[in-house]
Amino acid sequence: MSEAQQRDLPPRLRHFVSQLERMIGQDEARIVEQGSAALRELVAHDDWLPPEAAAPHPQFYRQYLLYRDPAARFSVVSFVWGPGQSTPIHDHTVWGLIGLLRGAEISHDFRRNADGTLARHGEPQRLETGTVVAVSPTLGDIHQVYNAYSDRVSVGIHVYGADIGAVDRHVYTLDGQVKPFRSGYAPQIPYRGYAEVRAELLAGREIALLDVREEDPHAQAHPLFAANFPYGRIEADAYTRLPRRDVPIVVLDDGEGLALPSALKLHQLGYTNVALLEGGVSGWRDAGGELFRDVNVPSKSFGELVEHARHTPSLSAPEVKALIDRGDNIVILDARRYDEYQTMSIPGSISVPGAELALRARELAPDPATRIIVNCAGRTRSIIGTQSLINAGVPNPVSALRNGTIGWTLAAQQLEHGQSRSYPPAREANRQVAARDARALADRAGVRRLDRAQLAALHAEHARTNYFFDVRSPGEYADGRLPHFRSAPGGQLVQETEQFAPVRGARIVLADSDGVRANLTAHWLRQMNNDVYVVDGLEPADFSVAGAWRDELPPHPQVNEISVDTLAQWLASAPGQVAVLDFTSGVNYQKRHIPGAWFALRSQLAAALAQLPDGVQRYVLTCGSSLLARYAAADLKALTKLPVFVLAGGTAAWLADGKPVESGATRLASPLIDRYRRPYEGTDNRAEAMQAYLDWEFGLVAQLARDGTHGFNVI
Repeated sequence: MSEAQQRDLPPRLRHFVSQLERMIGQDEARIVEQGSAALRELVAHDDWLPPEAAAPHPQFYRQYLLYRDPAARFSVVSFVWGPGQSTPIHDHTVWGLIGLLRGAEISHDFRRNADGTLARHGEPQRLETGTVVAVSPTLGDIHQVYNAYSDRVSVGIHVYGADIGAVDRHVYTLDGQVKPFRSGYAPQIPYRGYAEVRAELLAGREIALLDVREEDPHAQAHPLFAANFPYGRIEADAYTRLPRRDVPIVVLDDGEGLALPSALKLHQLGYTNVALLEGGVSGWRDAGGELFRDVNVPSKSFGELVEHARHTPSLSAPEVKALIDRGDNIVILDARRYDEYQTMSIPGSISVPGAELALRARELAPDPATRIIVNCAGRTRSIIGTQSLINAGVPNPVSALRNGTIGWTLAAQQLEHGQSRSYPPAREANRQVAARDARALADRAGVRRLDRAQLAALHAEHARTNYFFDVRSPGEYADGRLPHFRSAPGGQLVQETEQFAPVRGARIVLADSDGVRANLTAHWLRQMNNDVYVVDGLEPADFSVAGAWRDELPPHPQVNEISVDTLAQWLASAPGQVAVLDFTSGVNYQKRHIPGAWFALRSQLAAALAQLPDGVQRYVLTCGSSLLARYAAADLKALTKLPVFVLAGGTAAWLADGKPVESGATRLASPLIDRYRRPYEGTDNRAEAMQAYLDWEFGLVAQLARDGTHGFNVI
């Protein structure tokens, strides 16, 4: 063992390895005798195993390499069992020692009959903590092992007379079938604690803090900059949202068992710097970290800080209604997305999503005496929108509608529905004024600039995480875009920054065709302590790339596909034998799904299977396009021996073929927790929930002060 390897091992393990090195070369019986005594001494102490070598997987046992002799004469591994997990029947082909460090395991020995079949040999053997047994081809080498507990993790320390992960071994079935295998080793995902992550955030270094739970549990409690990154969408989202493969990533959950599988999946996708948050959400809290509720919290808390620092003017819902009723000289601009505006809106308001405000305000309120009132559903976008116009020097008096459509509803005032009023094109003279003022704002905030040549160089540079966002409207983006730039309408980018750019400390590059929207958006992102650049000198003709943006995806796993007609035939002839699992969003499932399909979450797949009726003989997986279903198929195959199929083209193909659908939450194999119910969306929210949401927003400035990691600087 080299000096470097000696230094890297925990002292107890280092001493044990030194003992083994002195034994190797003796006959097997002496190695087993002396090695058993040394291993018994090692497992008598449970204060040395690194946590990353004791992390259970929710579905599979794990074998972690602790030490491998340079000449492959022996290896030491930790064997980690989740509750109720077991191995197949297998052999080792070399001598081995098994010592229990934690919990207990049950071992069944097998012998081969003359006809090649297997039969149990002797009584099951239970190994308790601290006990050691030996296996080898001379002592009996075929067995099956179980975690003795269904409610806790067990950990064994195994020693083998070779590099066991590279040894050609075999798994068996009772009828005598034999398959070769090599066990390999599970990657050891390290842990990073609260203090270390906090230090990275304060230093402004790149780090992606990923909460891999579904959105609803994420919204109940999470660190400020933890971006929701659900387990079931990792393959679909990773390469776009985490473009640099060596970016530091810290994965967390709150004990649901999703963090390790997610970290392993990221590792498989090529990410080389992945860690687990020590203790997860609870560990963050117990170490003194602040936890936040709801979604898009960095942006919402920043909005509250802006109002606190700038005393952003606002009017209550009754005050605004009185202005409307009197016919005063006002215009109401709705800063939300257009689809939100169509769902419900303030009477007479016009849809002008956030980043459009400074570009369009002079068209909609050419009289400087016209009062502009900016609204959203709650508070953030109306505060940011109002302050945007004030910062940009619009001559009109500007106020936010205090508490947005929530405040309007709580005041028992009627909203409109299904409206389509929108902004007109900006005249060139007004665009030039708005561009001048927006650029001055961005310069004052410290936004940096790129020309075309510098942008081209940045596309080829991979030392940092670079996000490229086109902040124009979705319609303009669809008509033509720049290479490498994703659509992120400016108002939503400020509202949902951690979702668009989950790597804190990354470089964010913005582009538009008018010189207004990118600069206005950038001046807010810079105040949120982001490293922001605007591409200068772009004109409409530069946005010439046609076609929709396509996310970079890992290779699609091989699956058995069936056609729409085949599924329809199966459902018609034997509906009870086919379980259709739909991995679309809960919202989409309730809108429409294949008759009889079950809503399922990939993050809760084992529990979902337990909800299905008896008699199922095959599974068919679907989602909107079949993309998520393809990735879920591999997880399902690990949980069942039944055949697994994927519907080619997904539910979209079923619809395109004119097949019938049903709606509603008809069959839920998993709970509808993939989306958090926002108190400011929809038209049927309880008054108590809306008021509680407002009360929560009012407290965000104090939470920011307690957290202390944000680095926000309102100018």
